[in-house]
Amino acid sequence: MNPQDYYLRQVLPRLENPPLPRYPAISLLPRADSRPLGDCELSMLVGLTGCGKSTTLAQLGFGGTPSRREVADCIAIPYAQALAGEALLPLHDRARRFEATRRFAQAVPGGMAAAFSWLWLRRETQMPLLTEGIRGDAELRYALERFPHWRVVELALPPLHRLRRLSVRRDAFDQVDAAADFDFLPLALQDEARALLINGEINQRALAILRAEARNYGLNAFAAGGDYPNYQRLDVVDMRPETVTDAVRELLALPCPR
Repeated sequence: MNPQDYYLRQVLPRLENPPLPRYPAISLLPRADSRPLGDCELSMLVGLTGCGKSTTLAQLGFGGTPSRREVADCIAIPYAQALAGEALLPLHDRARRFEATRRFAQAVPGGMAAAFSWLWLRRETQMPLLTEGIRGDAELRYALERFPHWRVVELALPPLHRLRRLSVRRDAFDQVDAAADFDFLPLALQDEARALLINGEINQRALAILRAEARNYGLNAFAAGGDYPNYQRLDVVDMRPETVTDAVRELLALPCPR
């Protein structure tokens, strides 16, 4: 049984609440009036935690497809739980969510990129499709190689900048019940990170989140992005949020190279 069939037969029927009710054009089940999202024109704003994706998406003001969090909640996390013989329960702790999505990626090539491709979109849907859904070299490479109709714009921000942002961010999603040391950072950054922690510029919560994420997706933007015409990278150090939004809007307005 292939992974998608396993999900449809063994996982989806066990979910208590109908998934993705906010997206009437999206289905998890194949439908005659729909086509796989992997065959559709889709723009993805991607990047590691703390790079500014949520702020940029909110300012752009359009979407049409579920977010990474939502797809993880209805596909990746319950899939990983089912494989492990666990109860299919929501996960709120971010470290545990990263662990579950890592187990999903170990079982399903492409990880969350594959999960997004399992969605089905109604054929008559005309709205621009924009979401944030994938991260890390493996997911990006899988998407860029297999789904040429997907356009990926990555926001790139170094890890210490992201630690600062995460430490002042007030997002209810940033729950983590774990302490973290500095061993996930390159040696050249560890002393600086310790000084930032002592000075109160970063906190343990941000360290724990980035440490958990780094185990799955590394610390830096996709190094091989230049090999793919449907990938564009935007370095956002010292850019104001509205400037980032304007730059992303300009990139998305250009014809998608393939």
